[in-house]
Amino acid sequence: MNQQLFDLAEHTSRSIFLTGKAGTGKTTFLSGFVKKTSKKHIVLAPTGIAAINAGGVTIHSMFGLPPRTFLPTHERIDGNIALNIADLMHHFKYRKEKLKLLREIELIIIDEVSMLRADVLDMMDHSLRFVRRNDSRFGGVQMLFIGDLYQLPPVVRDEHILKQYYSSPFFFESHALKEVPLITIELTTVYRQTDEAFLDILNDIREGVTGDIDFDLLNERYLPDFDPGADPYVYLTSHNRMADEINRKRLAELPGKSRLYAADIEGTFNENQYPNDEVLELKPGCQVMFIRNDASGERKYFNGKLAEVLEVGEKEIVVQIDGSEDTYTLKKETWEQKKYFLAPDKTIKEEVLGSFNQYPIRLAWAVTIHKSQGLTFDRLIIDAGQSFASGQVYVALSRCRTLEGIVLKSKITPDVIITDRRVAQFQDETQANDRLADILNSEKYDYSINKITSRLDCTWISAALQSWYHSAKASKFIDTDKVKFLYESIKPESENLSSIFRKFDKVIHQKAHHFVAGKEEWKEVETKAAGAVNFFFAQVNSKVFAPLKEFYAENKGTKGLKQYNDDFRVLLDDLEDYLNSLKSLQLLEVSLFDKTNDVPVTSKIAKVPSHILTFQLFEDGKTIPEIARERGLVTETIYGHLAKFAERGLLDLQRVFAKEKISVFEREFRENTHETLTDWKKALPNEFEFNEIRILLNHYNYLKSKEEENG
Repeated sequence: MNQQLFDLAEHTSRSIFLTGKAGTGKTTFLSGFVKKTSKKHIVLAPTGIAAINAGGVTIHSMFGLPPRTFLPTHERIDGNIALNIADLMHHFKYRKEKLKLLREIELIIIDEVSMLRADVLDMMDHSLRFVRRNDSRFGGVQMLFIGDLYQLPPVVRDEHILKQYYSSPFFFESHALKEVPLITIELTTVYRQTDEAFLDILNDIREGVTGDIDFDLLNERYLPDFDPGADPYVYLTSHNRMADEINRKRLAELPGKSRLYAADIEGTFNENQYPNDEVLELKPGCQVMFIRNDASGERKYFNGKLAEVLEVGEKEIVVQIDGSEDTYTLKKETWEQKKYFLAPDKTIKEEVLGSFNQYPIRLAWAVTIHKSQGLTFDRLIIDAGQSFASGQVYVALSRCRTLEGIVLKSKITPDVIITDRRVAQFQDETQANDRLADILNSEKYDYSINKITSRLDCTWISAALQSWYHSAKASKFIDTDKVKFLYESIKPESENLSSIFRKFDKVIHQKAHHFVAGKEEWKEVETKAAGAVNFFFAQVNSKVFAPLKEFYAENKGTKGLKQYNDDFRVLLDDLEDYLNSLKSLQLLEVSLFDKTNDVPVTSKIAKVPSHILTFQLFEDGKTIPEIARERGLVTETIYGHLAKFAERGLLDLQRVFAKEKISVFEREFRENTHETLTDWKKALPNEFEFNEIRILLNHYNYLKSKEEENG
């Protein structure tokens, strides 16, 4: 199944919910998939600790989501209680780097999805559709959800508010998923437990089938007066304070002095996402638990394995791992806090923001249900009282390898078996284990075609052009007649290209369906796709990108146009990304772009020196005061710019000075020499300003040098 599951995620766009009982290998599949996939992907999780453990980032940090409850409505609501769609949109003002990253993503993986609230998923959907300019759910991004809905549920503070728009807080109730053909794939082989009787009990508890549960067999483990003595048992509790109290008490009972081990924290690492205690307090004889798998490859321990601390030295901790005769010297391990970024080659990379270096253990006489998720124990003490929430009895019992390894401090009765029937209904309706092969065969061709059409889609250009036009018209420092002429010449081209794309979209999908039905050769699909790729590249490049880039170059660096140019730059960058993405397009394994048509595509424009921009305006017939107003500069600066061109004999003096003034200066230049501008100022009539003298002096010095060259 795992290979079929990988192929389904890799070679189709189908969104998937991957689930399975505790110990079926969901985490193993995730780690293997991210190593093998060629899709541009990110890994997210609902909480900081889950994100660190999954090697990803939190949903809220990735999308900049507010912590408040979201209600999917345009109606006005009290902002102190929740936010609506209009309130949410203000949070999507991302930096250019984040925009580019979100537009490149092909697949989003969300781990520990049982804790993901429906409204948070809807906020993600709104963000992706807005940023990717794609009104398909999640902006067309494929989703892979991983988790077990029978385990820890979402944490909801104001459930009465959510109930106005959501049937339950579970992720599958999100409005976005109602329009996504999500399928559920369930891993069924349990690797943690092998005892069939125990597995039957766990399955019945998980599904809430209380009539089938063998309570007599289960409650044989009810031993209210049990004392573990020196045996390494873990007490599973419902709350942190209970676990902390047990651990502190047991540590204090040990003889000897504690030693403290502080974590080494580098860079940026959120305190509420620390994967372990910042300071570990240990004594010889204390019971600890490993909180991650052995990264050395020696497999000395795994996540949840118990050990006893033997020595607490200044620089080393020696333990004896449960079930082993040998001692083991601990090494610190590193957890990383990351962020995703888009590399120049358009691949998605991880940047390490900070690291948390600490010994991979914590005190383990007691541990909470939340912190036990994903762990495996050999011996557990469980008090499944009324404080256990929905799903927690199953989580607690399924942490242990065997029924014999469990001690119950209170009997388990039907009233503490709490299962949400909506979970079973959702999974029954979407279950697709027996349809994997059929879905893969029918959708892989559609996926490859959709990948082509999503890249070729140029319908966004018209709206982006209109936005640029409004921005340009609002500027006081730009030639609005030129702007209007350019916009009205490009607008019909972009609209025509949008119309052609829509027709192509229908035709190429029709051809793909004909191929699947055996009515057409795949070669015809390839030929049509290749023709479209090269057509749109040539047309968008020559009729949209090139004229806009040329106009941008004319105004780049002009004072007073910074905001306008920044907005214009975004449009040019988007067009550049569009064109360059067409060059790498493949249909299955066949490259579609004709490299003989290749031309460099870049929106990077060398900064035009300020004096050249001034001279361009001067050559266009503008006066010095007009140039100063348009560029937002003082007239003295404009004179200084023009003096540079006078130095090369390029300035028409009669457009700057009256003939009489030029004649007065020329006569003085021919008859006398002066060392400094101040000397020239004294020698000339009072109406000559320093800036004027510099221009005239540069011009006549140029003429004199030319006369000397010619003998």
